[in-house]
Amino acid sequence: MSLAYALPFFCDAMLYFGALGCLGLLRFCAAGLVWVPVMLLAACWLSGRLTGRGRPYLRWLPMAAIVPCMIVAGNTAGRLVSLPMLVYLPLYVYNNRRAPDYDYAADRFRHSLIVFGLALLVALLIQAERWKDGLPWLFMYFTLSMALLRLLRHDDRVARTFRFRAINLGGVALVCAAGFGLSQPQIVAALRAGWQWFLDNVVLNVLALVMYVLQLVLYLVARLMAWLGFTGMGAGELPQLAAPMAGDQPTVARAAEDLRAFPPVVRFLLQAAGIAALAALTFVILRALSRRVARSDASSGEEQREALDDAAPEGPGRIRLRRAPEDGVRQQYRRALLLLRARGGRVAPTMNTLQIHEENAAAVDADALAELREIYLPVRYGGRGASREDVRRAKDAYERLRKS
Repeated sequence: MSLAYALPFFCDAMLYFGALGCLGLLRFCAAGLVWVPVMLLAACWLSGRLTGRGRPYLRWLPMAAIVPCMIVAGNTAGRLVSLPMLVYLPLYVYNNRRAPDYDYAADRFRHSLIVFGLALLVALLIQAERWKDGLPWLFMYFTLSMALLRLLRHDDRVARTFRFRAINLGGVALVCAAGFGLSQPQIVAALRAGWQWFLDNVVLNVLALVMYVLQLVLYLVARLMAWLGFTGMGAGELPQLAAPMAGDQPTVARAAEDLRAFPPVVRFLLQAAGIAALAALTFVILRALSRRVARSDASSGEEQREALDDAAPEGPGRIRLRRAPEDGVRQQYRRALLLLRARGGRVAPTMNTLQIHEENAAAVDADALAELREIYLPVRYGGRGASREDVRRAKDAYERLRKS
C-alpha cells in the first residue's frame, strides 16, 4: 500500500512543523510553506508505487520534487525550515521499502508524544509569540496518525475496498471540518452561550435540589434527635426549595457564594459527595482505558492469530481428525507460527496472517507459508469446514516449511 508507505513520512513532517510552530519559528515563513509537506507526500507516495518494479533506480525519480519544494517555500526562512524535511525524504526512501506494521507505527506514535510535550513545555518556558501557528499542523498530525493506525490494523485486501477508503476519508474530513468550525469565533461564541445556559438552567437547578435534599435530611435527623430527648437539638424550620439566584454575577462565583452560605455540615457533605463522584468517574475512565488496551493488544483488525502464549491444545489424533479436521488445520498453522518464532522470525500479537507472511517470507519457504495461509484462512474466518485432504495439505506445507 503506497499510501500507508507515505503516511508515516507525512505524519513526521506534520509533527516537525507543528513543533516549530509552537516555538514561534514559523512566523518568519511565507504562506507557501504549507505546500512543501504536501509535495513531499506526493513524492513519497510515488516512490512507494515505483518500489519493487524491477528497476531500483525508479523509486529515486520522485526525489526531483525537492527542487520545486525549495521554490514554493517562498523565502529564506521557509527554505531553512524545510531543509530538514528535504533531507529526510531520501533517507526515508532509502531505509524503507514497504509500509510499516501496526506495532511499529503505534510505538512511533507513542514516542512522538514526548516530542510534542517537550515542544509545548519549551514554548511555555520561553513564552513564544504566535505559538498558535503550530496548532493546525499538530491537528493534522494527530488526525492522520489515527487514520494510519486504522489503515494498518486491517488486511491489505480490506484496505483496498472502496467502503474502507470512503469511511476513512469521511472520518478525516469530518474531523477537519470540526476543527475548522471550532476555530471560528461565531461557533465558539455559540458554544460558550450554550454552556452558560446549561450552567444556569441545569447545573444550578440540580445543585439546588441536592442541597434541599441534604437540608431536609439534616432537618429530619434533628427532629429525631429532639424527639429522643437530646437537649440543644432544635430542628428549626422546615427547609424550602429555593430557585437559583439570577443576575449579572458569573455563575461559578454565584454558586461558590451559595456554597459558603451553607452550614459547615452541609458544605462537608457536598464536598465529600463531589470527591466521591470525581473518584468514581476517574475509576470508570481508567477501567475503560485498561479494557481498550487489552483488546488492542490481543487482536489486529479482523484476523486474530492463534494464541501462541497459551497452553497448546491437544494434538489432533487420528480419531480427532475425522471428527474435527478444522482443528487439525489450525494446529498445523499454529505449529508454523511457533516454528517462525523459534527461528527468530517476527510474529507479533497485533499482526494478521498477511503481515506475518510478508515479515517472514524472505527467511523461509515463502510458497509453503503462503499455501498454509490459504488453507487456514477459510477454515478460521470464512466459516467453511475442512476435510482430511485440507489437513494433509496443511501438514505437507508445514513439513516443507520446517525443512526450508
